[in-house]
Amino acid sequence: MLSKNGQQQQQPLHILAFGDSLTEGYYRYGLAFHPYATHLTNLFDSANIPVKIHQQGVSGERVVPSMVKRLRRLLENNVSYDWIIILGGTNDLGSSSSAEDIFKKGLEPMYEMCLNRVQSKAKLVAMTVIENAHDSPTHARDKNRQELNRMIRDYVANANDQNRVYLVDLDKGIPYHSVDDNKEREQIWDDTIHLTAAGYDRMATLIFDAIKDRI
Repeated sequence: MLSKNGQQQQQPLHILAFGDSLTEGYYRYGLAFHPYATHLTNLFDSANIPVKIHQQGVSGERVVPSMVKRLRRLLENNVSYDWIIILGGTNDLGSSSSAEDIFKKGLEPMYEMCLNRVQSKAKLVAMTVIENAHDSPTHARDKNRQELNRMIRDYVANANDQNRVYLVDLDKGIPYHSVDDNKEREQIWDDTIHLTAAGYDRMATLIFDAIKDRI
């Protein structure tokens, strides 16, 4: 497309940000929302990369079966995306679902849905699940989360098309229990599960840093 001055105009990237409350940007106990998509858009703008981000976070949603069904309905609308970012599993883990069920019945089918679309060649960003304040890394419940994250990492590492599947390891990028500075923790973490606006901005930075050179 040509701009008014006759120069070639770059088409915006179309990105789907899909997930639960951590995608919706829930904080202040639901009195405010600050999706990571907001700062991610700003980061792309600063890099002079036009982008349109379709933010589709639903607070409280589980991967199995709700998120799977919602993504399928969305993709059936023949919407074309350049990138699809998926974050899910926190609510399933909170309801004591096993890592294997969350991954095999939820995340993996969603990843495959994105990659196997005939009408597009969207790139997939799979994100690991962050800690929570309740369960220390040695707790049995957190072992389940760690196992889910191992499955996510393994999926990305073993993907057939390494040019279309990328990992954003939020688990390592936004720690809770290993943070020694309480001020830093308070700056990033809003409650036992959710982030502050600054925390969601950090999430956006981790995503941008992972994909900016692959656009």
